[in-house]
Amino acid sequence: MEIVFNKLCYKENKGTALERTCFEDVNMIINQGEIVGIVGENLGFIGELIMAIKRPNKGEIKLGDVVIKRSSHINSVNALRKKIGFVTSEPLVFIGKTVKEEIKLTMKNYGYRTSNVTKHVVDSLKIVGLSEDYLDREVNTLSYTEKKRVMLACAMSYNAEVLILEDFEKGFIFRDREYFRKLFLKLRNKFNKTIILLGTDLTFMFDIVNKVYVINRGKMVLSDDKNIFYEDKLYKYVEMPAIVEFTKYAKANGHNILEYTDIKELIKELYRNVK
Repeated sequence: MEIVFNKLCYKENKGTALERTCFEDVNMIINQGEIVGIVGENLGFIGELIMAIKRPNKGEIKLGDVVIKRSSHINSVNALRKKIGFVTSEPLVFIGKTVKEEIKLTMKNYGYRTSNVTKHVVDSLKIVGLSEDYLDREVNTLSYTEKKRVMLACAMSYNAEVLILEDFEKGFIFRDREYFRKLFLKLRNKFNKTIILLGTDLTFMFDIVNKVYVINRGKMVLSDDKNIFYEDKLYKYVEMPAIVEFTKYAKANGHNILEYTDIKELIKELYRNVK
């Protein structure tokens, strides 16, 4: 499902003292089976716009045959939302009392049927790195990162085509961040999932995204493929990933190692050339 933003304008709290311009004439194209990074602060509204929870003030969003405008009618909002899994940074709100109940209720809400619900729930948990021991855990006893895993498991349980993840990597240790980077690549490469990463952590996005869009004060200021990570003007808006900072430093000192995008491979190359 292709997602197209066409001259999209959106303001939060329009007409009040708290009015904030979130999008101003923004154009984006997100193709099926891409991992896209949208870089900026407080971008959760993008997920709400794509799910038609909120409506744009001007312009439109096209999701396949569905068009979302300020006053457009959508024949089946539930059918649209079944295609999308949105993991917001917060608040992390749950309906069920236990993890098992939460995932089962999500599946039921989207009309997803399976002959063996419990096994399906367990499989969804395993995908996000949680064991079967979590089935009967009460959601209010989970840590912040465990709650995010459960929210992603819910999206995986009804087989969403598009995953929208807001600051998903925050709070995870390095090992878990790498686990999810590999998982997202697998979901894209093997299952043709579309993944939209919202946030400012370029280290997490680095070398797994197909495209990067940079939003600053509601305007699209930069857009490019992954080569954008080596453009100096990008770092006017966001912090440079450590690996890019290092490779740029090495190049300035006569060592061109820009082709390395994986830190482990870079370390191996450095080790081979140490004299």
